[in-house]
Amino acid sequence: MTVFFEWQDAYELGLPDLDLQHTMIVNMLNELHAAMQSGEAESASGKTLEKLLLYVEEHFATEERAMRDNNFPGYEDHVNEHEIFREQVKTLHERHAQGNRIASQELLTILMRWFKDHIAEVDQEFGRHVRDLSDQAKKNFYANIAAPGEKK
Repeated sequence: MTVFFEWQDAYELGLPDLDLQHTMIVNMLNELHAAMQSGEAESASGKTLEKLLLYVEEHFATEERAMRDNNFPGYEDHVNEHEIFREQVKTLHERHAQGNRIASQELLTILMRWFKDHIAEVDQEFGRHVRDLSDQAKKNFYANIAAPGEKK
């Protein structure tokens, strides 16, 4: 089986919990695409929506907590994007629960767009913020260490 979408190191934020959660979207993309290729798209769409509904609640809570803990200046705008996507996922899930068919291609497009526009772009701003904080903390730490024989 060919991989439809491959995770790349460039997508990593440097925050293991968040990076692992982001790979779950890649897994969903690949599972849905494989189901489409094998003619099982309709049942896969429902399963993907179930996973996605759980994912957005768990992942967004984790990511938003990390942003608050790190005083991320783009927090409000970032959370607004989460809310928009959360509502989109809930709407799709409700449509599916009411018996309306969700086209697997539509779901694949939504997941791909979210990954490319949000995870691979917007989330990277938060990753840079955390790396900058880490770099500054290292500089401060080493600036405050006395050289042997030197008094601080």
